Amino acid sequence: VERIVKDYLVRNPAVLRDALAEMIRKRPPTAGQGAQDADRSAAIASHSRALFDSAHQATLGNPQGDVTLVAFVDYNCGYCKRALDDMMALIKSDPKLRVVLKEMPVLSQGSLEAAQVGAALTMQDKSGKRYLDFHQKLLTGRGQADKARALAVAKEVGADMPRLEKDMASAEIKLALEESMKLAEVFGIQGTPSYV
Repeated sequence: VERIVKDYLVRNPAVLRDALAEMIRKRPPTAGQGAQDADRSAAIASHSRALFDSAHQATLGNPQGDVTLVAFVDYNCGYCKRALDDMMALIKSDPKLRVVLKEMPVLSQGSLEAAQVGAALTMQDKSGKRYLDFHQKLLTGRGQADKARALAVAKEVGADMPRLEKDMASAEIKLALEESMKLAEVFGIQGTPSYV
């Protein structure tokens, strides 16, 4: 029986994810959980502008959606790469979902460089379409993301390269990345991907 169950779970790993989600949903609140939820709600309320409506973010899905998912990502994060398909499936399945992406380069210098390119692309693509193409190509590409690779992908998706280079050197990019890191600190986010 153990072998049959193990084989089934190996062939169907989504069953484990679903079972874990259901267990978490049904578990009774722990001591202090109500206070933690209240703290989270207060943090969301006091940082809502930076979290949901910053000029430094990329917004995907429905810009006027009734539910907003904020994702903190690093282009060199293997888990971010794996979570991309789930995020795209969520956007496709819920036309009222708004997804806000926050650059959170925590893994390497290459992550920081790629995030700078992504933030600069956001400045010239308020629709999010070009940014989404960039985001997907950079996350699904082989090897480590860095400045050279991110610039090549930006060029491939049709970015205005002279403007991109200029924007990358601007104080605005530094502010964008600092904003994401401060929000991550407020919410106790230490790794990617993380969601609010």
